[in-house]
Amino acid sequence: MTNPLLHVDVLVFAGAMAGVSLSVIDMMRITNTVARLQQAASVTPVRWRLLNARGAAISTANKMFGAYVQQPTETQDLPALHHACFVPPLHAENIPALRAAVQVLPQVQALAQACLAPGHTVATVSSGAWFVAGSPAAHGLSVALPWYYLSGFRGDFPGVNVSTDQEWLADGPLISGAMPSSLTSVVLALLRTALPQELVQSCERLLVHDKERSAMTLQTVQQHHIHATRDSAVARAVAWLDQHLEQTYSLDAVANAAAVSPRTVLRHFQQVMGMSPLDYLHAQRVKRARILLEVTLDDIPTIAHACGYADPAAFRRIFMRLEKLTPIAYRAANALRSSRMRWKVEGLGT
Repeated sequence: MTNPLLHVDVLVFAGAMAGVSLSVIDMMRITNTVARLQQAASVTPVRWRLLNARGAAISTANKMFGAYVQQPTETQDLPALHHACFVPPLHAENIPALRAAVQVLPQVQALAQACLAPGHTVATVSSGAWFVAGSPAAHGLSVALPWYYLSGFRGDFPGVNVSTDQEWLADGPLISGAMPSSLTSVVLALLRTALPQELVQSCERLLVHDKERSAMTLQTVQQHHIHATRDSAVARAVAWLDQHLEQTYSLDAVANAAAVSPRTVLRHFQQVMGMSPLDYLHAQRVKRARILLEVTLDDIPTIAHACGYADPAAFRRIFMRLEKLTPIAYRAANALRSSRMRWKVEGLGT
């Protein structure tokens, strides 16, 4: 058995943005899943507890948060190599309300500030920094905050530096995000304190906004809003192509599914989609290939065939044209699975 690499106490209490704390747990769950894929073993590198305002562990019996309590593992009693605490932001309309909320939660302050000790890390987002900054250990550290907290925070904690022009900051034992939107960056920074670089990079590919993947998703969304009525030739053509990725391309078959002539489907498809039906088919096939390259150990000819290409060389050329990488290079950079374990992927669709 291997000791957990990171133990995180995630705080959730009345007045806090509970959804932010729960999102942290979702990302840690993803991290453990990716670790198991990479190592082909039942490993749990990240362990967490949900703690209430008194510092007591929340149990699975809790109706609101029980589903986010980590299930027991064989390593649950082993000491973790690194300890951390996550402090969520508060619901507060103004600085006086924020100060009042922090004032009535002294145990939360104590828990958060204890994680500024050597060998520990405290991560927080936005107004959660108020719970940490009162510690003498925070003196001289920097935190990321939105501009509207600048004056009040400096007045309360003159010894703590404030940055209002950075999404997040890591300064010694303190990791801070200016806004809830910076949460993913904060969690990744927290993971880097204890986890292998390869594992964190894999998680980053899953969690961080990817312009290329986003563009593909946006394109898919747009496709399903292209006059998606029964008399839309393009919508019918797209639906048919999505359902027949493995089949040999035939413009006549596409036109027949769209209930128009081949010339008409070509013209309308280009006008609405900005590409030909064949180009669209290639994009969807490559999308499937990317998934197969990431999560399976299938060889390139097998993946090519699963994506509708009888000729692996043709598949390689098209993949290169769209991804600017060979399939082998893409797999090397993006694989999420262990080289010792085969993963069967079924029903990928599009």
